[in-house]
Order: sequence, then structure tokens, then C-alpha cells
Amino acid sequence: MKYDLVRNEEAVSAAVATVMLFGGVLSIIGMMMISMIPVIEELQGSVERHDMSSQMTLMAKQTAELSESGMPGDSTEVELIPIDGEILWDNTRGGMWYSATWFEGNSLRMRGALDFDDTIEIRHSESEVKSICIDDLRLGPQNPYIYSIPSWVDEVLFSASPGLAIPLGPIDIDIYQNDTKQELSLSLDESHTLNLQDIGELTLKSSHQLSLLFSVGDGGATIISANDESPVDNTGRSWSMPLPAGQSQIHIISDSANQIRIFGDNEIATSYSTPSGSSRIAVASTHIIDLQTPDVIHVSTSADSRLLLRTNIEGGIGSTSWPSNNGAMLGHEFNTPSLTGELAITNPQSDSVTITWKGGGTSIPGQSTAYISWPPASIDGSPIIDASSDIFVSWSASSSTIMQQNVSSITLLSAHDTGASSGNTFLHHQSESSIQHQLASSLQGVQTNYNASMSANHSAILTIDSPTVTITSVEGTSKILADGNPIRVHHLSGDNGLVQAMHDGEQRCVAVNIQASGWITTSLPWQSFSGRSEVDLVAGWKNGLHPASMSISVLGVEGANTYSTIGTAWAFHLSRLTYEFTSSITGMEVAYSGGAVVTNHPEFNAFVVSPPSDRGGPGPRFAATIPSLHPSSNSLSGGGKMTLDIELEHRQSLASTTAYEVRRGWSSPYGEAIALGSADGLESSEDWTIYPGRIDLLSDYVGWVPDPSYGTSESIWHTNGEPIQFTLQMSSLTVDVREEM
Repeated sequence: MKYDLVRNEEAVSAAVATVMLFGGVLSIIGMMMISMIPVIEELQGSVERHDMSSQMTLMAKQTAELSESGMPGDSTEVELIPIDGEILWDNTRGGMWYSATWFEGNSLRMRGALDFDDTIEIRHSESEVKSICIDDLRLGPQNPYIYSIPSWVDEVLFSASPGLAIPLGPIDIDIYQNDTKQELSLSLDESHTLNLQDIGELTLKSSHQLSLLFSVGDGGATIISANDESPVDNTGRSWSMPLPAGQSQIHIISDSANQIRIFGDNEIATSYSTPSGSSRIAVASTHIIDLQTPDVIHVSTSADSRLLLRTNIEGGIGSTSWPSNNGAMLGHEFNTPSLTGELAITNPQSDSVTITWKGGGTSIPGQSTAYISWPPASIDGSPIIDASSDIFVSWSASSSTIMQQNVSSITLLSAHDTGASSGNTFLHHQSESSIQHQLASSLQGVQTNYNASMSANHSAILTIDSPTVTITSVEGTSKILADGNPIRVHHLSGDNGLVQAMHDGEQRCVAVNIQASGWITTSLPWQSFSGRSEVDLVAGWKNGLHPASMSISVLGVEGANTYSTIGTAWAFHLSRLTYEFTSSITGMEVAYSGGAVVTNHPEFNAFVVSPPSDRGGPGPRFAATIPSLHPSSNSLSGGGKMTLDIELEHRQSLASTTAYEVRRGWSSPYGEAIALGSADGLESSEDWTIYPGRIDLLSDYVGWVPDPSYGTSESIWHTNGEPIQFTLQMSSLTVDVREEM
């Protein structure tokens, strides 16, 4: 046998070649699989992107309809069925803003309002910026309105503050005193009174904004803010206010003929007031309301008006600061009350100022106050005061014709440096000693140093643990200076008074006094949460340590007025619903925020699936409703089949007036894509083709135009220079997410 073995070289070579060929084939197949896996993953990612985009687009349409036309309590249900990714909520990367200017030839830009630090930047080059006032909008179901009640208040009267659509169910109110908590439910059109004599300081936290009055003794007089307050001059056409039992007086002032309707308990009274025909006389009307029990009274007018409330007519008491016609407390022109009393006119300037009215006038030395019996004899109606420089005006009731320089009252002093209700510098002239001022930090958690300069200096630090201090002024001029953040000052004189209260995040005003062509950086009077965790940020929103969305009013020089509201910006922190998935790379998403559906698939290219909802035309018109969508505390996240119950809580008007420039900006990373994508049809414009970036030469297009600056995330609503009929609303939506088993 061994001599019969023969080595076949050809067979060996064939076997080796077969093995090598098989190995080569396997290698090729492996390389093909390696190269195809990303393609397969990308195809799967494309399927996930398109599937979730279609689902979120349907959700965006249903949410937009609910936001624009729904009523509180209305809801819609949306199902989201993910494939392999997860549905999550993001509270830190969803945000957008609008801005509008109220005078021709003015522009207003803003940046840095949504980055969680303690500064913001504004850009307005046409005139000097005097101050900015910021309101915390308190958006989100976990962010209650916070009202700090000082110890000198005897009674607190409050009711729900209505908007365009108010909640159907009761409002939840928590009352805190020291370590105790009392819960209260307030129905619509119901008023409630807290008797606080000898109780001390309290804190109210309400799920809805309140119309709230501080009353001391037998009450007094105060200006009531309108439900639909104009961002231009703070006038309005509707008011809702809680009134105590007994007789109250309502005094309404407007520039033109007015129809006044007053109703409560299903009783409606209608009256008319007409101009007198005399020049420099405004239209005024007075109404007496007699209530057996406390009630909520609603007032509506046909013309933009201001409303003065008095709750003690027979006592002849009460005093209140009076706003100028441009809405600020510091101004040149005032429509004054026609009620019998006196005016205290304060000149905060160093030089004397000349005051004139129909048939009379006077001169007031620098940093002093003149008291004038009002209205002047032989004048029937509401005289208009004109001043040669900025002045403060306050009105006091009087039971006699003798000028009373020290009327029993509680008055919220106006700041000299900001022309508003809060600031860092206050001047007050007092002809009688032992009058108290209460200083309250307009911040929570931010300390403020102040110094009161009188015959004896006072100084203190206001903190979250000690937010108020009361000092006693002496005869003469009191000067109060706050170092750092703004404060509010109440002037306490006598045992009676009435003040409409603001929530703790309202009207925080900072002086600027700069004119520049570039960006102006100013402080944001809240704590900085830059770099903090999302848990800390949500807690800061809830406690009021950082604004949960904000309204920013810019006051500056316009014509003869030094403190006109030039423009207003609204910045919204919006919760972002995100579907996260993986394709050939990680970090892919489809997200819904502020009415827009966006995605970064493929390869982190920002793309707008569905643009935000807005309405333009016919003509120079623009309207938008912001869907402020926030998850409830028990909402789920994850990869299962999710059902979203979206309910409309309330809707409120932010602006409804004539604007001259409207801008919109979006937070990263999709701001630039939305700005470019919203300019649909701009490529067909011949003017834009010939002169790209020249908005001033664009005359054949109406709609959104991206701001010409490089890499912009904002756009401008272009109407060929015509005034814009501008309407902006905000709808608060709560979504409850549950997983279907």
C-alpha cells in the first residue's frame, strides 16, 4: 500500500485555491456587511424620522386649533407610537421670542433672554434707552403666582383676574404664614377677603393671576390695572375688581367719547360720557356702586381709559400716584381726575419746571413738591396738565377746600431713575415728620443694599429671609438709594389706604440711560441659573428665583417724552417634546416646540418639518398665538406607546394694537432654519433678487424676511413700511402623558 501512494500536486493546488476563494468570499461578504450596516441603520433612522414627524405634525395641528379657538377645559388626545427611540421632555432648549415697536422709525432687538443668566442684551439705536421693566409671565402649571403681603395690611381683597379665556374650575390658592399653610379654592366671579389685623406678613401662591387689593383701615383710592392693558400706554377697556361691602366710587378718564358698562350679579348699568368741547379737557365720568356684600364688579368701556377706585367716599380719604399719558409715572402730560381733591406735583429735577393747564399754571423749584387744590375753579371735566420737564403727579381726596398736604393714605412711590413702580432711586417730599416708608425687595433670593438719606441716615440689606424693612422719615425731602437690584417703596401715612398689589415677579425695573448703536447689556433682576441642573432650574422657576418666561418693556426718549414705552419683547421658555433615536450616528431627534416640528436628521442638519402657526393679511396684519405646552408633574417619558391628553388652561392677550416693527426669534439649534424657512415666497421677489439683504428696498413682498445679519435666528415681518395691525396671544396648555399597556 505504501508503495501505491502518489502525491497529486494539481489536486492539492485546487483544494488550497478553493479554501482561499471561500475565505475571500467570506471577507468580501463581511466587508459588504460592514459597509451596509450604516446604510441599513440610516434607512431605519429615516423610517423613524418620517414616522414620528408625521405623528408630531398631526399633534401640532391639533394643538394649534386648541390654542387658537379652544376654551378653558377643552382638550385633545394625541397618540405617539415610537419605533425604537424614546419620548422625552426638555425644559432648557425650547424657547422663542417676539418683539414689537410702538412708534414709527424705531427698531428693537433682543438676545440672551433665554440663556438662564442674570443679564440680557437689547439693541435700540434711534434714541436713548432710559430703563427696562420686566414681568415674570409665570408660564407652566408648576409655577404659581406669588404675592407677598406686608405686615401693615389690614385686609386683602382678591378675585380671579380674567383674560381672553379663564379657567372653568376653581383656582387653587395656598396661604403661607411662617410654617403653616392654609388651602383655599376660589371660584370664578367670586371675591374673598382675608382679615389680617395683628397677623403679620403672609405669602399667597395662586395657580392663576389674581386681582388683589391691599386695604388699611377704612380704605382709600388706587389706580386699577386693566384686564387688557395696552403695552403702549397701560390704558385698557375692561376691568374686573373685588369690592368690599358699602359704597365705592369708580372714576373713568379717556381722551374721547366713552360708553361705560358696569355689571355684577347679573345687573348691567350703561352710561355715556361725551367731550365738553373745550380744548385740553379730557372726558371723565364718575359712578357710585353700593354693595350689600363683597362682590366682583366688571367694567367695560368703548374707548381706551384709566380707572380710579375709591372705597371710602364719605371719609374723604385716599391718595394714589397718577400715571402720565404715555403710561410711565414720570412724564410731561397727564389727564387728571375731575374729582374734588388736590394734586401733589413733584419735580425731581435740579432745575425748576413750569406746569400749565387750561386757564392756569405754576412753577415748581427743583426737587420740591407743590400742592394744588383740584380741579381748578371754573373748569368742568378732566383738565390736562402739561409740564416743561418730567414730573411726578399724585392725587389725594379731600373733604374740604383747604389744601391738605398730609392725607391719610398708602401710596406706592414711583422711582426717579426708572419712571416706574420699582427702581433704585426714590425722592419724596414730606411736610410732616414721623411718616413711615416700607421698602420691599422686588426680588426673591437676591440681596439689595439700600441707604435712606434724610436727617438721620438708615441702611440695611434686604434678603430672602428679611425682604422688607420699615423706616420713619422726617420733615423735608427723603432720598432713598438702592445699591444693586431694584426695590419697591410704600409711603405709609395715617391709618387708611388702598393699593392694588402686584405679584412678586411683576414690574421689576432697571435704569439704563444709554444711547448706543450696538448691543446694550443690562442686568436681569433675578438670580443666575447658568450652568445649573434642570432640576435646580425648574425649582427656581417655581419659587420665582428666575423668571418662567418674561415680558420686557423698553422705556426711552420719543419726541418730548423721556419715558415712552418704545417697544416690548416677550421671551417664552417652552417645554420641548423630543423623540430621540439612533441612525448611523447617535443624537438624532424629532422635536415639537412652540408650534413647530423640527428635526436634525440626517447628520445634524436642522430641518423644519412643520413651521410655527401664525396668520398674516389681508393687508398689513399679523396675528399669532403661542402654544405654551408644559407637562404635568405626573407625566411619563420612555419608549412605549404614549397617549397625550392636552388641555387648555387659559388664554391671554399680550398685545392687540398698531406696531411698526415685529420680530421673531428662536432658540438654537433650529433658529436659523425657522428664520429661513418662514420666508416662503421671498425667492420670487424681484427686489430681493436684485438687492439681497436690503429690506428697505423690498417693495413687492409681504411676510417674514430673515434678518440680514450673518447666521441670524430672527426674522422680521415685512409690510413695505406700513403700520402693522399686531395681535399676540398666549395659550397655556397642560399635557398629561401616560403609557398605554
